[in-house]
Amino acid sequence: MVLPLNIRTLVKLRSGRGHSAHARWGIRNRLTAREDFVIGMFGVGTVITLWCVLTYGGIIPHIFLPTPGMIWDGLVEYHTQRHWLFPAIGRSLWRVVRALVIVLVIGIPVGVLMGAFSQFDAFLRKLVNGGKAVPVSALTSLVVLWFNLDDEGKVAFLFLGAVFYMIILVKNAVLNVNDEYVRVALDIGANRRQIIWRVLLPGALPQIWDAIAVCIGIMWTYIILAEIINSSEGNLGVGYLLSTGARLGGNSSGKVFGMLIVVGLISTLTDYGLLIIRRRFFNW
Repeated sequence: MVLPLNIRTLVKLRSGRGHSAHARWGIRNRLTAREDFVIGMFGVGTVITLWCVLTYGGIIPHIFLPTPGMIWDGLVEYHTQRHWLFPAIGRSLWRVVRALVIVLVIGIPVGVLMGAFSQFDAFLRKLVNGGKAVPVSALTSLVVLWFNLDDEGKVAFLFLGAVFYMIILVKNAVLNVNDEYVRVALDIGANRRQIIWRVLLPGALPQIWDAIAVCIGIMWTYIILAEIINSSEGNLGVGYLLSTGARLGGNSSGKVFGMLIVVGLISTLTDYGLLIIRRRFFNW
């Protein structure tokens, strides 16, 4: 019997040197924690090295890409001369937390109900999908009309930018719970409320936690736009520092890139913290 070409190739890959290469560079191959860390740090180091070569070597003008030293100087100036850096980070963080609480209070119950009951999903699905499709920048005028984009307006802006994603992600998390669990619960006499609280919600918790991380990242993206509009030193945030960096003169690009890096670091550290909590409490 002659094996088809694709099967013969597969057999060769599983033998000798082919198997070794497959084990090392296999599709969707799992890395150990040590391998993941080493490769990740190598990637970061590669980018920083290339960055230094391009900037300190004068290959790219500093207005387009400042040196790491210029970025550090810009952040130091924000902190020491103007005393803006940490108050701005604190205010932006507080706005994100407040918006997140409202998103959770509304998004999780609505998403659970849409995932549990087809009638509820049919009633709201088109509205939620339509709300998600509206560009966040288009909501600016609406928020200004309602809240004048003061502190409450910025929180409302973040809420509107993330709540529809939370609803959809929670609904999908509930739908992904194994149907066998629901059937077993029905067989032993559980009612609808018990199925939601003791089967669907616990089964969906890991993915709901991931949805929280996604929405926090979305809000850290939108907060720049929220704080650029109608911002002043009295209600400053990271968006205000980013927008005013170019107008302060001196090391303009260093200030702008520095605040972008600060926002990225905050979002990354938040994701890492949420990942640790998920592995500790929702690892199923």
